Amino acid sequence: MKYLTYIFRNARRNPVRSLLTIASTGICLFLMMILVSFFAMSDEVNSGVRIYNRIAMLNANGFAGYMPISYVQEVSQLEGVVAATPFNWVGGKYQEEVFPFAQFAVDPETVFTIMSELTIPKDQLRAFQEYKDGCVIGRKLAEEKRLHVGDTVPLKGDVYPVDLNPVIRGIYDGPADRDLRMCFVRWDYLDDTLKQSSARARLTGRAGMIFIKCQRGDLMPVLCKKIDDLYRNSDYPTRTQTEEAFGKMFEEMMGDLRGMIRAIGLAVVFSLLCVAGNAMAMAMRERTSEVAVLKAIGFNKARVLFLVLTESVLVAGLGGVLGSLGCKGLFEVVDISKYTAGFLPFFYIPWSVALQGLAVSLFVGFASGFVPAIRAANLSVVDGLRRVI
Repeated sequence: MKYLTYIFRNARRNPVRSLLTIASTGICLFLMMILVSFFAMSDEVNSGVRIYNRIAMLNANGFAGYMPISYVQEVSQLEGVVAATPFNWVGGKYQEEVFPFAQFAVDPETVFTIMSELTIPKDQLRAFQEYKDGCVIGRKLAEEKRLHVGDTVPLKGDVYPVDLNPVIRGIYDGPADRDLRMCFVRWDYLDDTLKQSSARARLTGRAGMIFIKCQRGDLMPVLCKKIDDLYRNSDYPTRTQTEEAFGKMFEEMMGDLRGMIRAIGLAVVFSLLCVAGNAMAMAMRERTSEVAVLKAIGFNKARVLFLVLTESVLVAGLGGVLGSLGCKGLFEVVDISKYTAGFLPFFYIPWSVALQGLAVSLFVGFASGFVPAIRAANLSVVDGLRRVI
């Protein structure tokens, strides 16, 4: 600890170079935190839904197919099932928005039993269940669109060729890692609207997805197999999977994006090594005679090695604190998900990613200062003092 003053003084000897090294490390790590956090956050959320014991049921052809609405009632009566609800993507456009927020047609009696992590006042839930033209929206959606209970949400038909005008009967809330920008309309309201036109009658009685809540986690794989076997030879065979597997299915649609981010991360680390290594090499070259004087007055190789490496780790570590921990702190305060047109319902930097970024900066500091430190430790007093003479 008694050498910290000397180390800090050396780090501030050329403030422009030190600040540029810190800034380059911080900016690179800041950007990498955003890229890496996308998948880390997705993995964290997908694994976190296990405790809710939910499974997702789709047509065997995926999102291109559908299932009869009667499947909802049939699977809800299976042993081990708590409740089931259709989960139909509505996809209506709100006002002049190009990218709509998420809208789903659901069963008002069971949706909040299944999505148990979402909370809604009892009187608002009761109103949603009583009024067929009612809807429930998330807290963040209500704040961003300045919507209140009693307002109408006009949805121009896109996926379905009908326009809906549901009235907000409630506003739900939930944990920070849940989508609080969804709109739940009643499935029977959508279906009855479609029935009003004979040309659209063929679109009625459908369920695009069915979400099912199981009594226990160990029953989920059993029920998945039981449901698929039940409808295997029907006109509408199904593919049922856990909610975690359902979430990972969307990641697979992106191809090897995860591998590309890893490659970018390695390139960033290499570039940081070059920047920090060049800065430390220049610093040591300027202080050759000073190192020789230190050795002349009794500093051994290990102590010189320690001083140089600590300075290098300090400079890179400051960049890591600004880049990784600063990034996490920023996104704890600023919600950027509302600027992503619904692509990201929420965004945050997991602690695991922030600490990995900090560890990377410390590694960069150690690796970039290792060679200059070895050269300084092995420098002979005579060679070092030649510049003074």
